This record gives sequence, C-alpha cells and structure tokens, in this order.
Amino acid sequence: MKLFVALITVLLTLNCSDNNTDDASNCSDVFCTEEFRTITVSVKDKDGVAVALHSFKVVDLTNGDDITLDASGSEYEWMTKNGTYPLFSDKYAAKYRNKEIEINFQGYVDDKLLVDSDFTVGADCCHVALIEGDTDIVLANP
Repeated sequence: MKLFVALITVLLTLNCSDNNTDDASNCSDVFCTEEFRTITVSVKDKDGVAVALHSFKVVDLTNGDDITLDASGSEYEWMTKNGTYPLFSDKYAAKYRNKEIEINFQGYVDDKLLVDSDFTVGADCCHVALIEGDTDIVLANP
C-alpha cells in the first residue's frame, strides 16, 4: 500500500511540473480549417436602410496602428450597397495570435464622422473572433 501511495505521489508531482511551456500559445499541433474569416459591421439607418459610407477606418487602440482592410472598387461598391464593412480578418490572425485587443471603427460620409464604435477582438491559433461589441450599428440621423 505504501508503494502505491508513493507511486501516485511521484506521478502527481511529475504531472504538476512547472516547465514554462504554455500549451495555449503553442499552435504547432493545431489543425485549422481552410476558411478565411472576416468580422464585419453592418451600418444602417433607423429604418433599416444600408448606409453608404464614403470611407471607413479601423485602428488598433493598443498601439495606434491603422488596420483598415483594403477593398477593390467592386468590393467597396458591394459594401456601400449592403452597408457591410470589414472590421477584422484572418489577415491578422498570426499577428494577434492568442491576444485580445481593443479596436475602433470609424465611418465617414462627406468627411463627417457618422460612426465611432469600439470593439474587443482577438485571435486563436487559427482564426479571429469578436469578443465584445455590437456589429449591428443603427444610426439615428445619417
């Protein structure tokens, strides 16, 4: 019986070793899906009509970096037609891996600031995720 208790004690001690390796930050053993995720915001007026922003900007509030995603002419046309704009995507998954950051989305019409919203986003080993913030933005007076 003493041998059994000693063996269990040794196994528990070895299992609880502090070896300074963080399994959560080690992504080498993780298998990711092939999808590309983008978190978007929807900007509409109080009647539910899509708001066509002339420009928008996304800033990482932790360091002031502009992380606005580029869009081609046809992509931007689709965004303005639907009032849907990219906030944060898997383009940044590696840079922000296993981190949470605060970001700010600003939307403009004729150089007038209409949208100014903060969000908390993050990334795991594979994809970005929205942690906090309402992505459905309703403007009272666009």
